[in-house]
Amino acid sequence: MTPKATTPAWRDLLRVLVVVALFWAMAMQWELSEKLAHWLQSYERFQLDEIPLTLLALSLGLAWFAFQRMHEVSALLEANRHLTQRLISAQEDERRILAQELHDEVGQTCTALRIEAAYIGKAIHNNPNAALESAKRIDQSSLRMHSLARDMLKRLRPPNLDSLGLEESLKELCSSWEQHCRIQCHTLINALPHDLPDALSTTIYRVTQEALTNIAKHANASQVWISLDGSQDVLTLSISDNGQGLHPTPSGSHGLGLTGMRERIASLQGHIHFEDAQPGLRIHVQLPITQVTS
Repeated sequence: MTPKATTPAWRDLLRVLVVVALFWAMAMQWELSEKLAHWLQSYERFQLDEIPLTLLALSLGLAWFAFQRMHEVSALLEANRHLTQRLISAQEDERRILAQELHDEVGQTCTALRIEAAYIGKAIHNNPNAALESAKRIDQSSLRMHSLARDMLKRLRPPNLDSLGLEESLKELCSSWEQHCRIQCHTLINALPHDLPDALSTTIYRVTQEALTNIAKHANASQVWISLDGSQDVLTLSISDNGQGLHPTPSGSHGLGLTGMRERIASLQGHIHFEDAQPGLRIHVQLPITQVTS
């Protein structure tokens, strides 16, 4: 479906001016102001003659209101453009890293496998022990390639969502993060629907993953609490820690991680709030289930 072309601003302004000019001509022709003033004199006790000036003040006020909203929209569009540029840059950086790893690791390993396989073919009869050692090196290289592929797939797609579901995936994420970061992670998950759309599950998983990453890097916390509830057609996610909280920045903006979390939630008509937990930070997320299709 072809998007509808927008009307240029100057055409809209021209239409407004034409309508105003036509109204002015009609008002001069029929002397509307004099007739209105004469009619309002009979209702002097109600002060209806003050209505024209009041409407003028209202018009000026509405014009100021529209100007303020236009300024806010312009600032929002500029922020969205800046965010889009950062997200594209981050995506390209990730692709470049993946491509470099594939080129270096996979290419080098494949070359080593071919050399080892050729050596086995030559040494299998004359030097069986050397052929056996070469076979072991092939096995080790295969394990490295498998580990590399698994790590790349994990970066591209949450590994357990399809096989385990959202609840078990979050528990596994929390458990592995706890072992790696040495920070206690507590989970409480209630009333999740069995047929959650993939977009919701992926968003909840990625937001939780990003929050845990930020806590490990910046919060200096010793405990984290994650709760997820799916009652009343709303997914409610809460992530709290006992660290040092969210420090304000001079520009009032935050890193790409927090901005990405906001954009993920907003894309699904949800809401995310960052609250001072005293101590620590609480991230509160609400996502409507009924408005999201898989």
